[in-house]
Amino acid sequence: MRHLASLFLDFPVAETEFEQQVFAFCQAWRTGQTEFTFHTSGSTGEPKPIVISRERLYVSAKMTGDWLKLEKGDAALLSLSPLYIAGAMVLIRALVHDLSLILVEPCQNPLSQIPPTDIHLTSFVPTQWATMLDSGIQFSDYFKQAKGILLGGASVSDSLRKDYGFPVYETYGMTETVSHIAYRTWNQSYFQTLPGVQIAQTDEDCLLICAPTTENKWIETRDVVELVAAGQFVLKGRLDRVINSGGIKLQPEKIEQVYRSLTSLPLFVAGIPDAFWGNKLVLFLESSKPMSFSVEPGLLSSAEIPKEIICLPSFIKTASAKIDTAKTVALYLNSL
Repeated sequence: MRHLASLFLDFPVAETEFEQQVFAFCQAWRTGQTEFTFHTSGSTGEPKPIVISRERLYVSAKMTGDWLKLEKGDAALLSLSPLYIAGAMVLIRALVHDLSLILVEPCQNPLSQIPPTDIHLTSFVPTQWATMLDSGIQFSDYFKQAKGILLGGASVSDSLRKDYGFPVYETYGMTETVSHIAYRTWNQSYFQTLPGVQIAQTDEDCLLICAPTTENKWIETRDVVELVAAGQFVLKGRLDRVINSGGIKLQPEKIEQVYRSLTSLPLFVAGIPDAFWGNKLVLFLESSKPMSFSVEPGLLSSAEIPKEIICLPSFIKTASAKIDTAKTVALYLNSL
């Protein structure tokens, strides 16, 4: 763990690969590098490189700073890889707003690595937040002055959506939008866009985004949404994750949300080849022992109830700590 009072002072000698990556990125920013290459997370396909201009990164950092009212001297915590947009943007926000920076090697329980201290801004993936919550750590020892705890990169389960007494936001965004362009609080069913962001829908109900971070150009996502009001949308799932099982099209995200309300274990649903169903709906669970669940009537249709629960001791993860569903399913099928 390191606590850097400013990213504009000389850096200490890097002791780990993570620190080397952080210091190298900050040095590139401080010397005026104009373009940076990031890779998409790879959670829905092969990671692909995307070149993002310095100006777009700066605009994204300013948008977040204006939203959360960040001030010079506020403390940011980084425990994500700076090679991906979520971690890099923590650094850029610290550089743009002259924040101090607490560095913790990426792990599932970053707070266990540092003594109590005031943290104003940080980004976590939901599995990190769930792990810290389950560990019994007193969040108030770290976040009583927080301006924004940002959870993104994967769906946030209902078990994590509660009033913590400080601002925790589930964020929506991607590498192509240079991090988040919308957020929702623990008691909101919809995402609210940041100022300056426009949204619309395609004929297939996929989200269209036009924002300062996209150079005010419209980009098309594969996320199926319902527009509920100006600047507000409900995320339904991904068009490319729809499972056709027995002729019925199923949206995995809806099913996963129900099961996440029943367990804190990592999970996902997928379709696997089946002679009868075509694609059999299966719930994959990261567990070393068999599990079963009773779903409250009315939450899911009979077609949405998984035909099998497959427990695996561990899932394959991407470099950005997301579940690699395709590779996990392939590994399971290859083991049969």
